[in-house]
Amino acid sequence: MTTTTKTPALSGIHNVRDLGGHPLAGGGSTRYGAFLRGDALRGLDSDGLRALLDSGLRTIVDLRSHAEVADGPNPLAGHSDIAYHHIPLYDGLATIEAMAEAHPNGFDMGLRYRAAMDSCQPALAEALGLLAQAGEGTALFHCTAGKDRTGVIAALLLGHAGVGAEAVVADYAMTASYGAGLIDVLRQKALARGTDPDRAERVLASRPETMQATLIWLDQTYGGATSYMQRIGVSSGDCDALRARLAG
Repeated sequence: MTTTTKTPALSGIHNVRDLGGHPLAGGGSTRYGAFLRGDALRGLDSDGLRALLDSGLRTIVDLRSHAEVADGPNPLAGHSDIAYHHIPLYDGLATIEAMAEAHPNGFDMGLRYRAAMDSCQPALAEALGLLAQAGEGTALFHCTAGKDRTGVIAALLLGHAGVGAEAVVADYAMTASYGAGLIDVLRQKALARGTDPDRAERVLASRPETMQATLIWLDQTYGGATSYMQRIGVSSGDCDALRARLAG
């Protein structure tokens, strides 16, 4: 069973957790302190900031759009002890609304993940390269809710390190509990904008079958996480560094 007990206790934010503790196919488990996945840290208070720094956080890769960053800058961007990078991962990707309209009876977020892995490859390669080249300490990657863009990167990192599909799916699905408070806030905002309730639930859900289908597609289309990384231009050195950082 995957555990996240090594994640620092953070007040004011919801969905930050360590990629450590996941079982590896060859035995052992992924290392704690290598990568944190998370939400946008917008509610981070001074105690939370200190906990992150004390835990060893030294690199942040922010996957949000330019508009999202302008609306809510990362509170650690510009901090003297943090190397902050902004990679708008989904730039150029069709909107959720457009995708939902194109698939009125069968839209779920897995369609968006697969579209992103097909059409946002330069940004994905850049983000993975930055994580591979991060210096000493922990590297955090995040989007707004810590579910979708963050979930794609986490799935690739875990799969590449040798974590099996079942554990990757479980990690993705944990947003339903860890991020419940934030997801509820986003749900209320979506409904206030007039979003159809069923569509809002599909967009905000982190159902296991969504990631299961995505991993099957990744295997069938690209040969799995490692082959995908190589195909999109992540160097062999960076691939080695990512595996070593997470799998030891």
